[in-house]
Amino acid sequence: MHFFIQMMFLGLVGAAIGWITNYIAVVMLFRPIEPVKIFGISIQGLIPRRRDEIAASIGKVVENELVSIDDIWDKLLNDENRQYILDRLLSGIGNAVENNMPSFIPKSLKAMIVNYVGGIVNKEAEKFIDESAATMLNDMSEKVDIAGIVEEKIKLFELKKLEKIILNVSNKELKMIVVLGGVLGFIIGILQAFVVRLL
Repeated sequence: MHFFIQMMFLGLVGAAIGWITNYIAVVMLFRPIEPVKIFGISIQGLIPRRRDEIAASIGKVVENELVSIDDIWDKLLNDENRQYILDRLLSGIGNAVENNMPSFIPKSLKAMIVNYVGGIVNKEAEKFIDESAATMLNDMSEKVDIAGIVEEKIKLFELKKLEKIILNVSNKELKMIVVLGGVLGFIIGILQAFVVRLL
């Protein structure tokens, strides 16, 4: 009976230690947001302390693995968008040609001129898009820094808001980490009781 009480006591102490240490570890992902000096040691949450490095790393991952200029360009110039651009271009040029022609020109002749100009624009615009896509893409990739944009946005993001988002998304998993600490601590406490008894 004495051994059972000792075993349960050590198990509960181990569970408490495991639960508390994992809870502190989870809290210290975000807190304290600002550095705090304790006995001359500066303590700050992991994410606030490493925010700039995390932002740079996420920016590179987004640009290299998730969204590149090529991906954006492909989405912008898919068949549907391409046709939309050509239609708007034709409509705009057609209206401009018709509105700028002298009023004494007959409507039937105006329509022929608009159709003729529209045909040329349609053919040349499609050719221009095909031939210039690579050049424009190259120019854009040099000027648009997706990694830099993402990095800057993350750096400007309020840490309390970021903490709230992460906790909302992974609250269950973080609680499980804390509980697992308690369970493992309990098991280690029980094993410790057996080791002490053997000694």
